Amino acid sequence: MGQQQPVRIVDLWDVRLRMATVRFGVWITVAICGAGTLYCVATWEAGNRPLIIGLLAVAITGSLAVGALDAEKIVRSRWREPFFITWSIIDISFIATIEALDGGARSPISFVYVIPLIFAALSYPLPAVCAISALDVAAAVAVGALARNPEWTYLAFFAATLGCTAFLCVWQARNHERQRRDLARVSRTDSLTESLNRRGFEERLDAELGESARGGRPLTLVLIDLDEFKAVNDTLGHAAGDELLCWVVETVRGSLRPFDAIGRLGGDEFAILLPGAARADALEVAARVREMLSKRISATMGVATFPLDGTNREELHRRADAELYSAKHGSKLLPTGDGRRDLSWAASLAQTVERRAAVPSDHPSEVARYATAIARRLGWEGEELSLLGLAGMLHDVGKVTLPERILRGPELLSPEEHDLHVRSHPVVGAELVSRVDGLEPTVAWIRHSHENWDGSGYPDGLRGDAIPSGARILHVAEAYASMTSRRAYRSAMSADTALGELRLGAGMQFDPVCVEALEAHLTGSAEAA
Repeated sequence: MGQQQPVRIVDLWDVRLRMATVRFGVWITVAICGAGTLYCVATWEAGNRPLIIGLLAVAITGSLAVGALDAEKIVRSRWREPFFITWSIIDISFIATIEALDGGARSPISFVYVIPLIFAALSYPLPAVCAISALDVAAAVAVGALARNPEWTYLAFFAATLGCTAFLCVWQARNHERQRRDLARVSRTDSLTESLNRRGFEERLDAELGESARGGRPLTLVLIDLDEFKAVNDTLGHAAGDELLCWVVETVRGSLRPFDAIGRLGGDEFAILLPGAARADALEVAARVREMLSKRISATMGVATFPLDGTNREELHRRADAELYSAKHGSKLLPTGDGRRDLSWAASLAQTVERRAAVPSDHPSEVARYATAIARRLGWEGEELSLLGLAGMLHDVGKVTLPERILRGPELLSPEEHDLHVRSHPVVGAELVSRVDGLEPTVAWIRHSHENWDGSGYPDGLRGDAIPSGARILHVAEAYASMTSRRAYRSAMSADTALGELRLGAGMQFDPVCVEALEAHLTGSAEAA
C-alpha cells in the first residue's frame, strides 16, 4: 500500500455559493452594462459612444452566454478557479478599455472597478482574491496615468481609495475562508474524539470511491463495534466511557497511514477507510487494530472492499455490517427473505463496467443470449443452461477494477501493464462471483473465458479440452457480441464478417465446435425469419 494524495471532498455549501455567484455575476454585469448604455446615450456628444456601446453589447452577450452554461458542472470541475479568474480578468479588461475610451480616471466608468473586487471577495479563495485585487488596482492606475493630461492628485486619491477597498475585500475573503474552514471542521468532526463524524466520514468515503472508480484501485471499509461497551458506562460511569472512546480513536489512528481515515459513526461504532488497500491488506490492519484495542476492550469488525463487495457507499456498509453481525453472533450470512439469490451487487457492477467502458448497455445480455444459444445446440439444458446465461451476464464484472484509459480504447500497453490490468480481470470477476452461494459452477467459466484453444490465452494458458466447456462457449459468444457491436473507437462488423473472423480463429483462438454451434444457430434463426 503506497503513498497517495488525499482526495478533494466536495463541500455542498461551497458548491451552492459558487453557483449563486455565477448567477449574480451574470445579472450584475447585464445591469451595469445597461446603465452604461444609458449613460452613453445621455452623453452622446462625448466621443467614442458607438464604440463603447458596442463593447457593452459584447459584454452583455458574453455574460448571458456564461449564464447559459451548466453552473454546477463548472463549479464541480477542476477548472473552476481558472474559469472564475479568467472571467474577472476579462471584466477588468473591459472596464479599463471603456474607461480609456471615455477619457480616463475622470470617467464615471472608473467606479465599476469596485465590482470585480466585491465579486471576488464573495467566494474566491484568498490567493485568487489577492491576484484580482492587485490586477484591478493596477489597471485603474495604468489607465488613469496613460490618459491625456492626467490629474495626478485625483488619480492618487482614487487609487488610494480603490486600494483600501481591495484591502478590505482581501481581509474579508481571509475571514470567510477561515470561517468556512472552521465550520467545515466542526460540522464533520466528532466533538468528543476529534475523529470524523458520520457526515464527515461518509463524504470522505464517497470522494475516495470516486477516485477508486476512476483509477481502478481497491478501497476497503472496516467497521468496528466495541464489545460490551455499555457495561463500561454502567459500572465506571460515562466519564470513563468517554475517556475510553478517545483512547480507542488515538490507538486506531496510531496504526493507520496518514491518508487513511477513522470516523465515529455513533455511540461505540467506528469505521476505518483504507484507500488503495485490498481485502488481504485490510484484514492485516484489522487484526493489528483488534490486538491493540484488546489491551482495554474487545472489538468486532466487518470488512468490505470496493469493487468486490460493492460499488457505492450503501453496498459497502451493508456488506461490512453483515460481516460484523456474522462475526459478533457467530452466524452465517443469510439469503434474502424470499430465498432467492441477492444479485443486486452483480447488476450494479455490470452497469458500472458498461458506463466506464462506454460499451452498449445490452452487451452483457447479448453475450448471455449467444452463450445459451450455443449451449442448447450442444445439448445443455435445465439449471446448467440457466447458470451459463448468468455467467454471460457477469463475464466482464472483473473489468470494474481497470482504469478508464484502458477500458475506453485500444491503447498500446507495456507487457507489464497488460499482465497487471488486462490479464487479471477474469480472475477478479471469478472471485466476485465465487462470493455468491449457488454460483460455484460459473466461477471456472468466468475465470477461463479468455483462454484460447491453442493455449495462448490467459490467465492460466489452458489448452483445448482442459478449458472448461462453459468458458469455451463464453469466449465465442463474447467475441461475436463484441464484433457486432459499435464501440467508441470502431464501427460494428456485419454478422457475416464477424462469423468469418470466428472461422479464421477456430482451432487457434476458439473451440471449433462452439463456432459451428453459433453458426448453426445464426443460420437457423435467419432461415426461420
